[in-house]
Amino acid sequence: MGLAACICTKVLQLIAIVAALIVKRLSDKHSERVYVSNQKQSREWRLLNNISGTKEGDDFSTLTFVGFTFISSVLLLARIIQRNSNYDTCEVLLLGFGCLFFIIEGLLILFSVEQLPEEILTYAYSLGALSFLCAALFALDLMLFKNMLKSKNVAAQTDNPLKEASTVTMKVFNVSNADKTNCCRSSAPLPQLSVSNEQSVLRTDL
Repeated sequence: MGLAACICTKVLQLIAIVAALIVKRLSDKHSERVYVSNQKQSREWRLLNNISGTKEGDDFSTLTFVGFTFISSVLLLARIIQRNSNYDTCEVLLLGFGCLFFIIEGLLILFSVEQLPEEILTYAYSLGALSFLCAALFALDLMLFKNMLKSKNVAAQTDNPLKEASTVTMKVFNVSNADKTNCCRSSAPLPQLSVSNEQSVLRTDL
């Protein structure tokens, strides 16, 4: 049950990250059209042609979504192979950084919402919600399934005394009287000691 829930969580992580990446690409294309339209109509739009606020923010978003799409795929494959083993240090660090990066991405998007035009607000809210969802899934995976082998070992240790107590066998040896008589008859006869009584006479007539 724990392995199935762990794999299901990782599949949800991968689906959420891919969905966030798709929304990011759609928002970039739509924001470029809005940006060109505002330029033609001489409207001032303080942001660049993305919803992250700055060029650095856009690069961080792309790195986060693309990078963790690959990382989540590798972690899912590794968990299918390793099954009930505990998470190693590398996997714990990747999950921790994933949670941190998606929280930062969601905050960057929410901080830029006030400066966005109405045509792109839907993409901004959707991408922000997906970012926080990804962060929550990474945190859930890290907290619930980090020590999968520990609970398994505890259950195995509690089952061992019961198994050992139920598998005690007793051997009873029956010794019959016939065996006793045969044993006694087959024994070698004891050596007989002959004792001779000799009387010694003391002569006093000498």
